[in-house]
Amino acid sequence: MEDGKIVSELRKARGLAVSLAREVDVKNQRIWEMERHNEHISSRLNSMIAEKDHMNHAFSDEMRKMQVIGLQNAKLKTELECQISNMHLLVQESEKLKEEVACQRKELEQRANELQKRESQLDNERTSFYIEKEKIAQNPFDSDYSMSVHINGLRDRLTEKEEELHDMDNLNQTLILREHMSNNELQAARKELINVLPQVLDSNTIIGLKRMGEVAQKPFQDVCMQKFSVHDWELRSVELSSLWQDKVNNPNWHPFKQVFKDGKMQEIIDEDDDDLRELKSQWGEEACNAVVNALLELNEYNPSGRYVISELWNFKEGRKANLKEVIECLIQQLKGSRSHKRRRDGQR
Repeated sequence: MEDGKIVSELRKARGLAVSLAREVDVKNQRIWEMERHNEHISSRLNSMIAEKDHMNHAFSDEMRKMQVIGLQNAKLKTELECQISNMHLLVQESEKLKEEVACQRKELEQRANELQKRESQLDNERTSFYIEKEKIAQNPFDSDYSMSVHINGLRDRLTEKEEELHDMDNLNQTLILREHMSNNELQAARKELINVLPQVLDSNTIIGLKRMGEVAQKPFQDVCMQKFSVHDWELRSVELSSLWQDKVNNPNWHPFKQVFKDGKMQEIIDEDDDDLRELKSQWGEEACNAVVNALLELNEYNPSGRYVISELWNFKEGRKANLKEVIECLIQQLKGSRSHKRRRDGQR
């Protein structure tokens, strides 16, 4: 009986041991899974920390870049203000030069009129002198002392008038030289504005740069859209406008003729030119007008070079812009930029 009881207890103990072993295995499995989960969470946490550090570094780099850009913008704005200020002074000097040129031209015209009068008077006196001299030569015995005195007086007056004429001629040359120098200074100011204007002026202003002698592309685009497929029209329009631009720039092609108009000889477009007639017939009147306008612009603004040049232009009125208009436009733009910056800073 006791042996059976011991065996029964042993069996119970063995069952309990197996149960406990299984429970230990289950707990060990759960511990392993929790360790794996912790490792995964720790890995993700480290990854997130690294990503956060990377983002912080990137943010710091961007902030430094923004600060550098801000400093560069401030520097560019200061340079722009200096350029506009310099150009404003340049325009003031140009206006002063214009006034001086106008005064000099007026003085030159007055001197020229006076010179013409004195030349006419000198010719009359010279003629009278020679007539008196001929009379004396023909009647040598009738001449007396008073006649000799009169001739000497005429000779002195003639010499005096010739000296005055020489002085007037020197003054005339001086005024012409001063006017030429003033015009050169004005042209230099326009060239400087043409160089810096694209960098400082907005594209939507009424004052800007117009490329004189450039063939407009839109008429060729319009006609090519009608004649070619969707895939081809754009390329064909570029090819056509480039072809006619090269032809316009060619100095050997001169489709002009001279006519007497308004009391003087003028050059106008020869509408009977074979190339222009073919262009009009094949590609339409608008494309032909684009080429004709480019030819007229080059013939007016750069006839010797026959290449596209830039010119200060008033797009609202369709004419050359004077220096005063350009500077006023730049100053107005600068004021608008300052006002916009103040509003933006106020919103912050």
